[in-house]
Amino acid sequence: MVAVTTRRAILRATASGWLLSQLGEPPKKLPGRIVGATHAVGHLLRSPDPLAERRAGPRARCDVVVVGAGVAGLSAAWRLAPAALDVRVLELEPFVGGTSTWGEDGVVQHPWGAHYLPAPNPEARATVRLLEEMGVVTGWDPLGLPRLDGRVLCHAPEERLFYRGAWHPGLVPQAALERADLDALSRFSSRVGELTDKRGRDGRFAFQIPIAESSRDPELLELDRMSMADWMTREGFDAPFVRWYVRYATLDDFGGEPEDVSAWAGLHYFSSRKLHTPELEGSHFLVWPEGNGRLVKALLEGSRAQVTKGALVVSVEETKDGVAVHAVDAATGEHTTLEARAAVLAVPSFIARRLAPSAAERLPERASSPWLVANLHLTRPLDPEQHTWDSVLHGAEGLGYVDASHQLTPPAERTVVTYFRAFGQADVRASRQHLLAATWESLADAVLRDLRPAHPDLFSRLERMDVVVWGHAMPRPRPGFLGERPFEAEQTLSPRVAWAHTDVSGMALFEEAQRAGVRAAELVAPRAGVELGPSWV
Repeated sequence: MVAVTTRRAILRATASGWLLSQLGEPPKKLPGRIVGATHAVGHLLRSPDPLAERRAGPRARCDVVVVGAGVAGLSAAWRLAPAALDVRVLELEPFVGGTSTWGEDGVVQHPWGAHYLPAPNPEARATVRLLEEMGVVTGWDPLGLPRLDGRVLCHAPEERLFYRGAWHPGLVPQAALERADLDALSRFSSRVGELTDKRGRDGRFAFQIPIAESSRDPELLELDRMSMADWMTREGFDAPFVRWYVRYATLDDFGGEPEDVSAWAGLHYFSSRKLHTPELEGSHFLVWPEGNGRLVKALLEGSRAQVTKGALVVSVEETKDGVAVHAVDAATGEHTTLEARAAVLAVPSFIARRLAPSAAERLPERASSPWLVANLHLTRPLDPEQHTWDSVLHGAEGLGYVDASHQLTPPAERTVVTYFRAFGQADVRASRQHLLAATWESLADAVLRDLRPAHPDLFSRLERMDVVVWGHAMPRPRPGFLGERPFEAEQTLSPRVAWAHTDVSGMALFEEAQRAGVRAAELVAPRAGVELGPSWV
């Protein structure tokens, strides 16, 4: 605790000094604020009985209550929509989408978290179905593979890397690397290619999306018993750049260092994407200015559910003929009760344990990675000559930034860039406490310091910086995360309550969140008195 306090004090002390040094004369104040997640209200669930001073409040009835309006919860509501049920969604935050939410308070819409969707495997049936509803899937080729609207694929140039004082196209600066690094990258690429096509002795692909369709071959599952860092050492991948490259990947997808991420999960990152069609030669990324907020909007529109924001659900009780979901209005403190025939808990496992304590032992334990996301509102582009979507800084603390106006034609003069930083240390609790206690000044200063080597004139272009702290941004798939029964996480918590979240699989992919939500909806639908027909997953 002393170390954390000292670090916080240093950050506070240095923040104003560095910021003021950039202001010029006379000094101007950089506007900004911490926005987003309602940590203090959510932490009320830690008390022994959040309803100890329960006041009488209104009661209402519906068919299904969904707790949580992230991708999993909205996917559950979307799946139930064809049955024309009365579905109510209760969300703690003042926004929907979870870490796929977005902002509209700039010159262009911008993401607050998840900002792209790789072209999905055909096996991710629910996601392909949603994209078809959105018009992103425009048809099917003779092999039965989806055709994608090229306007949604990331425009060129897609990625660049700031390496040794200069920008390079792509994430591998071929002309600047030593021969040992190039050779190691070539070997690593070949190994990944082998694993992409590899099948286990059961005939399944070694790595698949959804992960439940991956091979159960014990030899492959052994990879979950070691860290990605240990696998790299075992395979002889010790060259500095390939180590950095893999570290960037594990931080980007899992928020964890290679030493704290399962080798199975790390190799899944590189080897699970199977869709290859001619139109994907230029890019495999589906990108919108607001990021995956565009997918959330589609789920909202398709679900037709009633969403109540600012609602802290404190308990879910089984009743004689259904469930009673008790909630508190985060703004007024008013207590409400929704009586329903069934419920879906679209929340992380540590919250599901509190809401459904009788099922706690059957829920997996997941570590969750804290993140910082900052949106920088700029009066002019950082590099007008290189209007790249994703910019990464080698050796930086963060993972770089994306430009929200990149997909616009033509790109906007003023823009918003979204900066990402994962706190991958093994002690996630200490990282989370540090972030939650930090001031806006210290967080903004850390962002500016991280970007300064590549953009020394950044401050002169900056008109505002808002930041959000995601204390529980995503599950971190540590060694052993697959558990004793891989790919068989329990979603049925009771006959009338199902669970849905990326914690089900342990990997924070859009397809996994959506699959969990759709499957949970299909599990509770009979209790709500309907048959949904063939499964969407």
